[in-house]
Amino acid sequence: MILPEDDFPHPVPPQASMTWKENWVFPGFDPVQRIATLFHFSLRPGEGEGIFTAKLSGPGWKHRYVGRSPVPRDLSTFVPVADERLVFTVTEPGRQFAIDYTGDGIEANLSYTGRFPAFDFADGPKPEGESPLGPIGLSVFPFHHYEQGLDISGMIRLLDGEHAGTDLTLSGWGNRDHSWGWRDDFQFRYHHWVCASFDDLYIQGSVMKETSFPETKHGGFVSSAAGNAATAFVDTSDAYWKVEANERLGALDRDVRYPITTVDGETYTVVAHIGSDFGRHWLNARSADRSKAYEDCQIFCDYTLEETGQRGAGVLEVGTYLEGPGIADTLGRPKT
Repeated sequence: MILPEDDFPHPVPPQASMTWKENWVFPGFDPVQRIATLFHFSLRPGEGEGIFTAKLSGPGWKHRYVGRSPVPRDLSTFVPVADERLVFTVTEPGRQFAIDYTGDGIEANLSYTGRFPAFDFADGPKPEGESPLGPIGLSVFPFHHYEQGLDISGMIRLLDGEHAGTDLTLSGWGNRDHSWGWRDDFQFRYHHWVCASFDDLYIQGSVMKETSFPETKHGGFVSSAAGNAATAFVDTSDAYWKVEANERLGALDRDVRYPITTVDGETYTVVAHIGSDFGRHWLNARSADRSKAYEDCQIFCDYTLEETGQRGAGVLEVGTYLEGPGIADTLGRPKT
């Protein structure tokens, strides 16, 4: 169950284990203007810092910012969540949020409004078996995690380069992902995160393979005027890239089809048109000794719902684990 206070930072439990992280992810997109925005906040109080990320792109321009700033050990006092450039404000818990960003040559002031109620992944179906992490290890992501489909509006102002003086008024969709708990980015082996927005639906499917559970786990939900229906299974058989052979994701240059079945037996088949995407932003993780990496790509694209022919838009995030001496350096440093 999600409480209003869950939209704010959480206190850190007094035990020591994996790194404690509290993350917010806000992908947003204006499919008409082909603008993709990604804001990522990752607080790591045990390490005394937060990583603040802003990645924005549109036709003929793109911008990237990754900053590291101190955060308090008691995260419950860290309101708003902010560094010197990027500010995340909970305007109305469960309903209204704002992100303000001032970067080199760009400014953004964006508002997010919940289209449907948030969904707690702990309320979804669980696989049979046990996890050394306890009950939470049976959720598709083995930490506290919820998500919500959003409307997005606001302004991006381009201040330099050939587009200097351009004000872009955004209107589109997005989603937010809020998670917290003990976690290790390198326990993940691969994942799919399908986020498809349509006029009357938000369709979400998550697939995760990670080391605390022997089988691949499935989760997600479908939001409509009737409420949220939990996802029972996501068919990933159409994914043409390798995810278990310690290989890079590859070009990701052809569309991919995901049938998503809910607990009430309904199937929603969404096609992610990644062959003609309008933005890609990377959230790669690299170990300090460069021997481990997690390649993570968010692809902003159009979607089609096969059952009705509806057109929508959203983000497809896919990731894969890589291991070997110096493997992290093979990822390069993506410019998006």
